[in-house]
Amino acid sequence: MSKSAIICVDDEPTVLESLKIELKQVLGDTCLIETAESGEEALELFGELQVDQYEIALVFADQIMPGMRGDELLQQIHTRSPQTLNIMITGHADLETLGTAIRSASLYRYIAKPWQSNDLRSTVLEAIQNYHRTRELELQNSQLQATVQQLEQSLAALQQSKEQLWQQTQTQEALSQTYLALAMQQVQLYQALQSQIEDLEYQNQLKDNFLDSISHELRSPISNIRMATQMLEVRLQQLGVPDTVLQCDRYLQILRTECQKEADLLNDLLALMRLDSGSESLNLSTVSLNLWIPHIAEPFIERMQERQQHLQIEVPPALPNLTTDLFHLERTLTELLTNAWKYTPAGETITVTVQVLSTPPDAGPSGTDASELEAFDRLGGAVALPSIATSLAHSELWISISNSGVEIPPEQQALIFQQFYRIPNHNVWHQGSTGLGLTIAKKRVEKLRGSIAVSSENGQTTFTVKLPLNIPIGS
Repeated sequence: MSKSAIICVDDEPTVLESLKIELKQVLGDTCLIETAESGEEALELFGELQVDQYEIALVFADQIMPGMRGDELLQQIHTRSPQTLNIMITGHADLETLGTAIRSASLYRYIAKPWQSNDLRSTVLEAIQNYHRTRELELQNSQLQATVQQLEQSLAALQQSKEQLWQQTQTQEALSQTYLALAMQQVQLYQALQSQIEDLEYQNQLKDNFLDSISHELRSPISNIRMATQMLEVRLQQLGVPDTVLQCDRYLQILRTECQKEADLLNDLLALMRLDSGSESLNLSTVSLNLWIPHIAEPFIERMQERQQHLQIEVPPALPNLTTDLFHLERTLTELLTNAWKYTPAGETITVTVQVLSTPPDAGPSGTDASELEAFDRLGGAVALPSIATSLAHSELWISISNSGVEIPPEQQALIFQQFYRIPNHNVWHQGSTGLGLTIAKKRVEKLRGSIAVSSENGQTTFTVKLPLNIPIGS
């Protein structure tokens, strides 16, 4: 059997390189993977591979390219090689373009940019299996047709010597029926598999559509209320009636406050839904911790000074760079700093501590051994950690946010990350909130392959985020 090949077409070299790397990780050396930066170059490459007797199993094509568009290229590919599976991977294709590609190019799948690694990998594996299964079925059908033709020739000869060769004729007919039954069974299995694939695609699309729809429908009324409140305030000021403006300002403030509460609740609910659905991939980038940590804490300096709170940032010099999804990490640290600012009494101290620890390969899930954890918790997390990583091969980042003057009872610490959980009213930590902030923070940290924990004793509460220094690309 000829060796299989895959052609990737995109006018952006970085996209081609990323796609080729991911395909190599999935398929290894089982397929030849070639790239082209235009439709014309792809057609020329297609012809060369056919001359070299390669079977082109898959073609990935971007829609918007200089010269020949992606759907035009896939139409020509389908004309030359109907058995090749065509996949469009783009962020600009509309429904009409997709419909045209499905009809004229027998489009196998559409993947949106930026793609999710898991979706891309499962699509490639399914497509390769589908292609080889189809080719095997075609070969079996061809063999079956050859067998049927031989049987027909044998039957013509057997008619001349029916009495002598009757038993042989019966045997050949039974063999023919067996081949046909096997072929029908394979066709039914193929159709069932296709039906399952289509159902999974439909369910996945329904999920994405639901999240997009509910996000728009829930946010729109809040935005309209805000706009109406602002317009009402402007109109009252234009009327120039001081007493009326003064009386209405209290009600407008109530509207603004309650509207913000509803907006916060909706944003938290939607964030929670998207994290639970797993529909968003990580957007990895690298940052200098020595510059980034003070930048995150900067917006809180003035607010803490107004409440007579003290802020300390303990960041060792020459920390290594961090590779992670900065959006999720920043939202998590902002949530923890906001909680500390809300619930720390005047005159008390909020401390941000950053350290990197060496973690042996056989360490537990948290990446540190029990003695280090006990020592860190005993010290409240507000001082230097036990050891600095001497090698980045196995290392873990710890970011701790502590505040003095506040303590959470032990029986409440195990519940604090649950959805909508709030510590009872008599506790100093009780303030208005959605009850989802810490839940979302925990899910964000887990999405970053890390963990978050709380400890509280001796009049001090510490939240500790533990992360790997580098999340592998494709995670």
